[in-house]
Amino acid sequence: MNVSVIYYSRSGNTAKIAQAAASACGVEAIDIAQPHVLPDTDLLFVGMGIYGGKPDQNLLDYLDNLPANRIHAAAVFSTSASGKDRMEPAINLLKHKEIEVYPVHLRMKGKFLFFNRKRPNKGDLVRVQRFAEEVLKYYSEESD
Repeated sequence: MNVSVIYYSRSGNTAKIAQAAASACGVEAIDIAQPHVLPDTDLLFVGMGIYGGKPDQNLLDYLDNLPANRIHAAAVFSTSASGKDRMEPAINLLKHKEIEVYPVHLRMKGKFLFFNRKRPNKGDLVRVQRFAEEVLKYYSEESD
Protein backbone atom coordinates (compact mmCIF):
# COMPACT_ATOMS: atom_id res chain seq x y z
CA MET A 1 0.00 0.00 0.00
CA ASN A 2 1.34 3.44 -0.96
CA VAL A 3 1.01 5.85 1.96
CA SER A 4 1.72 9.59 2.07
CA VAL A 5 1.54 12.08 4.92
CA ILE A 6 1.03 15.75 4.04
CA TYR A 7 0.64 18.72 6.35
CA TYR A 8 0.49 22.48 6.61
CA SER A 9 1.76 24.09 9.80
CA ARG A 10 2.30 27.74 10.70
CA SER A 11 3.73 27.25 14.18
CA GLY A 12 5.28 23.79 14.03
CA ASN A 13 2.64 21.96 16.11
CA THR A 14 1.13 20.13 13.15
CA ALA A 15 4.58 19.44 11.71
CA LYS A 16 5.55 17.52 14.88
CA ILE A 17 2.34 15.51 14.78
CA ALA A 18 2.69 14.80 11.05
CA GLN A 19 6.27 13.60 11.49
CA ALA A 20 5.13 11.18 14.21
CA ALA A 21 2.36 9.86 11.93
CA ALA A 22 4.81 9.51 9.05
CA SER A 23 7.25 7.64 11.27
CA ALA A 24 4.52 5.13 12.16
CA CYS A 25 3.85 4.67 8.43
CA GLY A 26 7.51 4.35 7.46
CA VAL A 27 7.43 7.42 5.19
CA GLU A 28 8.58 11.05 5.29
CA ALA A 29 6.04 13.76 6.05
CA ILE A 30 5.54 16.26 3.22
CA ASP A 31 5.19 19.95 4.04
CA ILE A 32 2.85 21.23 1.35
CA ALA A 33 4.44 24.70 1.65
CA GLN A 34 7.61 23.22 0.12
CA PRO A 35 7.99 22.15 -3.53
CA HIS A 36 7.18 18.46 -3.92
CA VAL A 37 5.49 15.89 -6.10
CA LEU A 38 2.80 13.82 -4.40
CA PRO A 39 3.13 10.20 -5.58
CA ASP A 40 0.15 8.02 -6.39
CA THR A 41 -1.28 7.28 -2.98
CA ASP A 42 -3.59 4.58 -1.67
CA LEU A 43 -3.83 6.24 1.75
CA LEU A 44 -3.22 9.93 2.38
CA PHE A 45 -2.84 11.31 5.89
CA VAL A 46 -3.73 15.01 5.97
CA GLY A 47 -2.48 17.14 8.85
CA MET A 48 -3.75 20.64 9.39
CA GLY A 49 -3.51 23.42 11.89
CA ILE A 50 -6.78 25.13 12.79
CA TYR A 51 -6.51 28.90 12.75
CA GLY A 52 -9.41 31.16 13.63
CA GLY A 53 -11.75 28.17 13.72
CA LYS A 54 -10.88 26.66 10.31
CA PRO A 55 -8.07 25.01 8.37
CA ASP A 56 -5.57 27.33 6.73
CA GLN A 57 -6.59 28.40 3.21
CA ASN A 58 -3.28 27.08 1.82
CA LEU A 59 -4.26 23.57 2.88
CA LEU A 60 -7.79 23.94 1.51
CA ASP A 61 -6.43 25.15 -1.84
CA TYR A 62 -4.00 22.22 -1.93
CA LEU A 63 -6.79 19.72 -1.28
CA ASP A 64 -8.99 21.40 -3.87
CA ASN A 65 -6.25 20.80 -6.46
CA LEU A 66 -5.53 17.16 -5.53
CA PRO A 67 -5.77 14.69 -8.40
CA ALA A 68 -8.64 12.62 -6.95
CA ASN A 69 -8.15 9.68 -9.29
CA ARG A 70 -4.70 9.07 -7.73
CA ILE A 71 -5.86 8.82 -4.10
CA HIS A 72 -8.10 6.08 -2.69
CA ALA A 73 -8.57 7.08 0.94
CA ALA A 74 -7.60 9.75 3.46
CA ALA A 75 -7.34 10.15 7.22
CA VAL A 76 -7.26 13.59 8.78
CA PHE A 77 -5.78 15.06 11.93
CA SER A 78 -5.42 18.56 13.30
CA THR A 79 -3.87 20.70 15.99
CA SER A 80 -5.45 23.77 17.52
CA ALA A 81 -5.37 25.76 20.71
CA SER A 82 -8.92 24.65 21.53
CA GLY A 83 -8.58 21.03 20.42
CA LYS A 84 -12.02 21.27 18.78
CA ASP A 85 -12.85 19.43 15.57
CA ARG A 86 -12.91 22.11 12.86
CA MET A 87 -11.75 19.93 9.96
CA GLU A 88 -15.08 19.83 8.11
CA PRO A 89 -14.07 22.14 5.22
CA ALA A 90 -11.08 19.91 4.43
CA ILE A 91 -13.09 16.71 4.83
CA ASN A 92 -15.78 18.05 2.50
CA LEU A 93 -13.19 18.80 -0.18
CA LEU A 94 -11.86 15.24 0.03
CA LYS A 95 -15.34 13.73 -0.11
CA HIS A 96 -16.29 15.97 -3.03
CA LYS A 97 -13.40 14.37 -4.91
CA GLU A 98 -14.84 10.94 -3.98
CA ILE A 99 -11.90 10.17 -1.72
CA GLU A 100 -13.00 7.92 1.12
CA VAL A 101 -12.35 9.60 4.48
CA TYR A 102 -11.58 7.48 7.52
CA PRO A 103 -14.50 8.00 9.94
CA VAL A 104 -12.39 8.92 13.00
CA HIS A 105 -10.65 12.30 12.93
CA LEU A 106 -7.80 12.92 15.34
CA ARG A 107 -7.67 16.35 16.94
CA MET A 108 -4.85 17.42 19.20
CA LYS A 109 -4.12 20.51 21.23
CA GLY A 110 -1.27 22.70 20.07
CA LYS A 111 0.49 25.51 21.84
CA PHE A 112 -0.59 29.04 21.09
CA LEU A 113 0.74 32.06 22.99
CA PHE A 114 0.41 31.04 26.65
CA PHE A 115 -2.09 28.22 26.04
CA ASN A 116 -1.07 24.55 25.94
CA ARG A 117 2.58 25.52 26.35
CA LYS A 118 3.84 21.94 26.51
CA ARG A 119 1.86 20.63 23.55
CA PRO A 120 2.30 18.61 21.52
CA ASN A 121 3.95 16.39 24.12
CA LYS A 122 5.21 12.78 24.19
CA GLY A 123 1.73 11.49 24.91
CA ASP A 124 0.37 13.36 21.88
CA LEU A 125 3.06 11.86 19.65
CA VAL A 126 2.26 8.35 20.90
CA ARG A 127 -1.44 9.02 20.33
CA VAL A 128 -0.93 10.06 16.71
CA GLN A 129 1.31 7.04 16.08
CA ARG A 130 -1.43 4.74 17.40
CA PHE A 131 -3.96 6.56 15.23
CA ALA A 132 -1.77 6.04 12.16
CA GLU A 133 -1.30 2.36 12.98
CA GLU A 134 -5.07 1.95 13.46
CA VAL A 135 -5.78 3.55 10.08
CA LEU A 136 -3.11 1.47 8.34
CA LYS A 137 -4.55 -1.71 9.84
CA TYR A 138 -8.07 -0.75 8.77
CA TYR A 139 -7.11 -0.15 5.14
CA SER A 140 -4.77 -3.16 5.01
CA GLU A 141 -7.61 -5.43 6.13
CA GLU A 142 -10.00 -3.73 3.70
CA SER A 143 -7.71 -4.55 0.77
CA ASP A 144 -7.41 -8.25 1.73
